[in-house]
Amino acid sequence: MKVVNKNRPGFTLTEILVVCGVSAIFLGTAIMLFTNFRQGYSRSENVAVLMQESALFIARLRTDLNNAVLSGPGSGNIEQQLQAFPEHLTFNIYSSRHGRILPVVYSYKRGKDGGSLARREADEAEKLLIKDHVASLTWQMQLEHFATGGSGTFRISLGIDLQLKTSSGKEKPFAIKTSLFPARLNRQLNNP
Repeated sequence: MKVVNKNRPGFTLTEILVVCGVSAIFLGTAIMLFTNFRQGYSRSENVAVLMQESALFIARLRTDLNNAVLSGPGSGNIEQQLQAFPEHLTFNIYSSRHGRILPVVYSYKRGKDGGSLARREADEAEKLLIKDHVASLTWQMQLEHFATGGSGTFRISLGIDLQLKTSSGKEKPFAIKTSLFPARLNRQLNNP
């Protein structure tokens, strides 16, 4: 006959249940933290991509506007040279690559899931700048006249209000508001 030692240390059912409960709480918390971290990272990555796309768009538009020139018939009328409509923006630039003045068109196409922005220079194919992330876009040309000696000073600017949204659509769209001043056009306006 075998003798059982009752003083042998062991775990009771209550101790095992307590350890399982604490482990489940710890594991649940770890999974929740990992899931939140992953969602936050994805959201931050989406926003970073949108900010990069918008920065490239603004930089491209700023470069084109700095190269914008008055040309052809109606060159004295700035409204005919720089036209801002809800769906597109048109003006002429001096292209050093081609060595001549070319028309540039920026177009905004509304979409069901988000709008897109594209750029076309002369007869080249349209190049997509922002695809399906534009919640809304308005651009407005402003011509200001300052009374100074002689005929005064003119200043033209292009105001842009751009709302971008992520592809998931869960986050609130963020806005970029800026004004761009075409340097060459402003010099031409003030030094005919």
